[in-house]
Amino acid sequence: AANSETNEEAAPTAAVETDEKGVPIVKDRKNRPYASHRDWDAIEKNLEKEEKAEKPEGDAAMNQLFQSIYKNADEDTRRAMIKSYQTSGGTVLSTNWDEVGKKDYEKARTAPKGVEWKNWEGEKLPMEKDDD
Repeated sequence: AANSETNEEAAPTAAVETDEKGVPIVKDRKNRPYASHRDWDAIEKNLEKEEKAEKPEGDAAMNQLFQSIYKNADEDTRRAMIKSYQTSGGTVLSTNWDEVGKKDYEKARTAPKGVEWKNWEGEKLPMEKDDD
């Protein structure tokens, strides 16, 4: 004979409390598929809040910034970002389509100070001089 209480989905009857470590504990007596008395749903929600509140650092922060700029940009800005980054070999990222549409970054090569453009055979390629 099946007990009707085990088949019912009972709502929690008590407020969520925490133990000495701050882990939520459930005080209700409904049957659970696990032996722990921790409220795993509350723990998951707390972890999601913490993940959203975390601020990335270094490269992760920079990538997040570029992603948000790209995501919120209009079509011309997106086109400028893609073209400038791809044709410059990753040395330029511009959001100004008026400038990027006219400039050929493959011919007007620029590189960070102390770096030179070379082809696959190791031959130096011509590039614009830095003003630095």
